[in-house]
Amino acid sequence: MFSYLCVALLFVAACSAQVSTDKPDLRNAICKQRNGYYKVDSSCDSYVECTEFVAEEMICPDGLHFNPYAQWPAYPCGYPMDVPCLGRGSVQPAQPTADCPHQYGYFRSPAASDERCGEYRLCVAGKAFDQSCPAGLAFNYDTGRCDWPDLVPSCNADKFLGFTCPAAPVDADGKPLDIVINYKYQGDCFYFFSCESGRARLLSCDAGLAFDPALGRCVDADLVNCSGAARVLV
Repeated sequence: MFSYLCVALLFVAACSAQVSTDKPDLRNAICKQRNGYYKVDSSCDSYVECTEFVAEEMICPDGLHFNPYAQWPAYPCGYPMDVPCLGRGSVQPAQPTADCPHQYGYFRSPAASDERCGEYRLCVAGKAFDQSCPAGLAFNYDTGRCDWPDLVPSCNADKFLGFTCPAAPVDADGKPLDIVINYKYQGDCFYFFSCESGRARLLSCDAGLAFDPALGRCVDADLVNCSGAARVLV
């Protein structure tokens, strides 16, 4: 669903690309193929599109970068985390709105904090859409993806999850055992915490299963007393 949304939003962005007037000196000098895209030196978001050997200067919508590896006729603009500029050049001036620093992109939500790490903001054509990661995941602004909270620098994983992994069992030499141990998620039979090397990850049982704290794994839900439990929605 997440991937489908991204594709749909980029399609909207395609309709917003700005096109300049044709320049005769571009028509034959750039188009080495009948149809294709060509990068513009010193620019991360400008490109030339050739259609039937006719070149047009184009620029991606504000907040997106040109992908020099895009194959015509696929849309050649993408989010910066997918198409890093890598020193290729500059970008157009930002076109901010009251709620978005750029027309397109993923940004920090006003509701986000080191304890509410799953909140983020998606901007489309300058309009803000506040979103939340799936339960137990935090939004990583470096990658533009939902990720394990212990891998997100801006997130306090213990506070966000409301759980800290107990100390791992030790071997005969007193060294922590490299094993995975699962723990009950309070108030819900279908989620559980999985701890490995002190890192807690909130996981869920498959449909029809529930977590048995005595066994430390998911079993048939009919075998677990889940009275009063409710699924996590955050």
